[in-house]
Amino acid sequence: MALDSIGEKDPLYGLALITAALHAPPNTLPHFESVRLSNLIFRSLDMDQAEAEVMSALDGRCATQTERTPERFNGVLLDVLRHQRLWHLYCRSDAGDHHRSITPCAYNERRGMAHPEEMARWRADFRAMAPERQMMAATIVWLYQSGPDSTWLRRVPCTWSATEALRYLQDAGCLSQWLQLLACFPGW
Repeated sequence: MALDSIGEKDPLYGLALITAALHAPPNTLPHFESVRLSNLIFRSLDMDQAEAEVMSALDGRCATQTERTPERFNGVLLDVLRHQRLWHLYCRSDAGDHHRSITPCAYNERRGMAHPEEMARWRADFRAMAPERQMMAATIVWLYQSGPDSTWLRRVPCTWSATEALRYLQDAGCLSQWLQLLACFPGW
């Protein structure tokens, strides 16, 4: 199937975009240039098990069975938070088990209100990070929100092109973690 024959409504569009960004010659990418990283993540929220297994193997490693369970995702999330040094942006909550007990900081869940001073610090810390860490942190927020976010990611850089972001994540050595985060996500 030619890349330019895959429409945005095609269920394989997200996987085709990732494959093209990582493995196709640059002249085949214009079809995907307008897609933002956030939109690619939003599309992944509706993946089925077979798509998740393909996504898990897209970084070139051999395919493994991808469990989309809270326990598996929690392990992947904790690894990302530790390896990318993102714990200062996230905190523990008593709202649930596994990954549901981890939330972005600077927000009172019970009142549904942000803490202005803490939110300013959260955003300043986000802006000060390397781009690959910003992409990972933004990905976690978008997964946490199960879509767009206007609480934490307002006024911070997060409008990356998906193709550029994927290549950047690959060059920075954290693409595999990013793919596993999406492939294992069972919902928040």
